[in-house]
Amino acid sequence: MRFLILASESKRRVDILRMLGFQFSVIPSRIKEETLKDPVLTARFNAKRKALSVWKEYKFATVLAADTVVYLDGKVYGKPRDEEEAKRFLLELSGRWHRVVSAVCILSQKGRYLFHKTASVKMRELTKQEIEEYVKTGEPLDKAGAYAIQGFGAALVESIRGDFYTVMGLPISETYWILKKVLD
Repeated sequence: MRFLILASESKRRVDILRMLGFQFSVIPSRIKEETLKDPVLTARFNAKRKALSVWKEYKFATVLAADTVVYLDGKVYGKPRDEEEAKRFLLELSGRWHRVVSAVCILSQKGRYLFHKTASVKMRELTKQEIEEYVKTGEPLDKAGAYAIQGFGAALVESIRGDFYTVMGLPISETYWILKKVLD
């Protein structure tokens, strides 16, 4: 078995990889994420840059990096800078369908893989009080779109079309099979 590095401190990605039975080390990328005009290209660009930044130091290993982008009407909702921005994001997403794209880059001696999956999420119609209470939990402050579908933020979501794990930040199926191929 080859050595796997997760180039992310994301607790959700750590949990997903553990759930799948992988052993790995966490060595986060320190690159600054960039926002391009296209949300899908943004996620793919950032995932690739994160993976490359770690892989250049650990070419003997397999490196996995990912990036998740929330978008609505062409606007990208990244991680909010503060509580006020989180409230604004949630107010804008309230009662509406939006898209979530998670891109994954896996670099290995056995191959290089870059792919993305997209899901649609409908937020319930939220009151200002619900938004205030949710933001006070601190959960939305380090999440794209200012909500965590795997946490209390699930109570804000009315419906989802597509893969739950894509919304969570790491599409499982394709990630799993690529890792099995390059790690065995």
